Amino acid sequence: MNRLASFAVPSFRVSIPDQLPTLFEPQKATPHPKVDTHDDDDTASPERRLTVLALQLAVLEKAASRLGTLAFIWATVVLLGGFAITLGGTDFWCITGLLVIEGTRMLGRSHELEWQHQAVSCVPAVRTFLWMQLFSASACVSLSLIRLLHQHYGGSEEARTNRRAALNIFYSLALAEALLFLVEKALWEWKVGHRRLLHRVADDCNLAPGAGEVAIRLFFYESYSRCLNGSIFDGLHMDLVSYADSLVTSGSHNEQSLGAGILVALAESDRFSDTTLRKIGVSAPTIERLIEMLSWKTLSEREVRRSAAVVVSMLTGRKVIALRVTGIPGAIESVASLLYAELDELNLLGLSILNKLAHDHDNCDKIGNTRGLLDKIISYSSLDHGLGPTTPRDTRLKAVKQSLRVVKRLASTTGNTGKLLRRELTDIVFTVSNVRDVLQRQEKKVQSELHQLAIEILTSLAMDEEAREIIGGTGGVVSALVATFLAPAGPTECRQANAIRVEAGEALAMLALESKKNCGTIIMALGGGVGRLVATMNDPVIITGATRILRNLCSYTGDEWQLPLKGVTAGATKVLRTIMVEKGKTLNIFLGLAAQMLRFMEPGELRASLAMAGMVDAMLARTLVQVLQEYIRPSMDVPRIRRYTIELAIAMMRSDVRYVALFVELRLEGELRRVAATTSLLECFYVFSGSVGLGHRAVSVHTLVASALELMKKK
Repeated sequence: MNRLASFAVPSFRVSIPDQLPTLFEPQKATPHPKVDTHDDDDTASPERRLTVLALQLAVLEKAASRLGTLAFIWATVVLLGGFAITLGGTDFWCITGLLVIEGTRMLGRSHELEWQHQAVSCVPAVRTFLWMQLFSASACVSLSLIRLLHQHYGGSEEARTNRRAALNIFYSLALAEALLFLVEKALWEWKVGHRRLLHRVADDCNLAPGAGEVAIRLFFYESYSRCLNGSIFDGLHMDLVSYADSLVTSGSHNEQSLGAGILVALAESDRFSDTTLRKIGVSAPTIERLIEMLSWKTLSEREVRRSAAVVVSMLTGRKVIALRVTGIPGAIESVASLLYAELDELNLLGLSILNKLAHDHDNCDKIGNTRGLLDKIISYSSLDHGLGPTTPRDTRLKAVKQSLRVVKRLASTTGNTGKLLRRELTDIVFTVSNVRDVLQRQEKKVQSELHQLAIEILTSLAMDEEAREIIGGTGGVVSALVATFLAPAGPTECRQANAIRVEAGEALAMLALESKKNCGTIIMALGGGVGRLVATMNDPVIITGATRILRNLCSYTGDEWQLPLKGVTAGATKVLRTIMVEKGKTLNIFLGLAAQMLRFMEPGELRASLAMAGMVDAMLARTLVQVLQEYIRPSMDVPRIRRYTIELAIAMMRSDVRYVALFVELRLEGELRRVAATTSLLECFYVFSGSVGLGHRAVSVHTLVASALELMKKK
């Protein structure tokens, strides 16, 4: 229904910025965004070049080995078995020498692979075995080639017929085997040595110099070994993340360090981050070991601990993986141990992890139940004592920001868990004072985000009745909020400044709720009156906050402040005009203020204000009836609009009996009875923590309806 259709009044629409739901309205749980499960193309990964090279080398090596095996069988069965007596001495010893040399090469190859797998400090031993193989292969080539070229096998013509063919086959097999091995080594040296493939892959994978090349070399040898020991395609399917997972979960400390280094390098890479985190997230043993690494405390394990903390911090940014992390026994305690480290970076990482974990309701409960953790988190919110005395200023500010983020998450937790957490946070004597210190700092680096976080914490904590009194009783908090709320937005950073002013209004409105003491403190901070607040009703950025504050001041201030509060009537014309043209949340807030404002107006003052607004009594009365007709059921967006409408109607009828007759004529009674039949718990609370109502109203909607009907009977 268009409430303006029957009225020819000037338009006084107020421009209010779009606002998200606040603590004054209930909020439904928002669905989690869908996660893209599409796997990246593994063929694009840099280590693919290594696995392909390992395949090529394994093909050559296996071909050489098969030829070597055939040559060995040919020599033992055909030559030494069939022609042992007729062989000349030269060929006998050449065959024996070639077999020994080939055995030496195979021995060197097996030991080279074994040493390469152990660790990298044994480079001299590896080079010894490599030169042994090269010398053996070269000797085989030389010896086989000489015998094939000379063809002097001795003996009679008849004896040489089959023996010559047998010897030529053997020497050819030996020559082919050695040449294949040398081709393999040439390819190896060209790719790994000249082209520096390992170095380039390590660089592409964002691995640190030194240790990164060591990790890549071990990966390459592992892939090569798998191609040799099993199918030639076994190593082709390896990837760095899976390999690093196996290193992290192994028993060797050095291998765990290398694995953690690989994972953090890939996780921090823009190119491989998503794929890496997805693969780690499905490996429960890897996550458990990373969590365990967070509690390593020796100096030699410092870098491993940092790497694990970085990876865990990135993992916890994904909700599904974060739930797996906190499902590990002792996970929160391991994360908390980072806050006790002497390294600033670990402290920041620990706070970052806790902030991400606190996105989940159950995790907030676990954080709150972890012994001493809340106190430690709060200690980092101090601008002066967050870290050691030698800590750089920027690092201190980062620690304060991370701490405030965690506290904000915990303080805004919904349900019974939120109630307990807010109470525990407020009971820590440094919480409010640290937040107050942040608000009072005017340095550029402290302002903006830190100020907004601090104010949001106060708003959330103030949902608790006792916390409201503690916050209001902490010197300087209310005055800092008032100064922030009334401060004009600067030409630069205007958007951020406006957001802070809006949040300050929410905090002040919450502090004024049902608190006579805080209402008095706010009025004192305003200079002993409400004129400055009334003036801000012309500021479209903070008009909503100003109206909420004024409404709560009018409702809950003690008798000693009634005279200063009469100044609220100066905004009556603005309020009435807004009620006539606005809808939704703005209408809801202004109806609430108007209902309280009438308590401070003298008889006839309402009519004068209506005249100044270009309205008559019937227009306002009809508007209220139409609001009740429009909201036939309680609304989650404006849960108090029907209550405030009835409160205003009652105030109008009590101020002037003429309104009783007017409402009877407009059939308000029928609308009131319909409200009574459709009322719900949604209309019975001051604020909401998610979908849970906090602060049950003393006067129910049924009672208001009964009062309005009683007044109408006195006509």
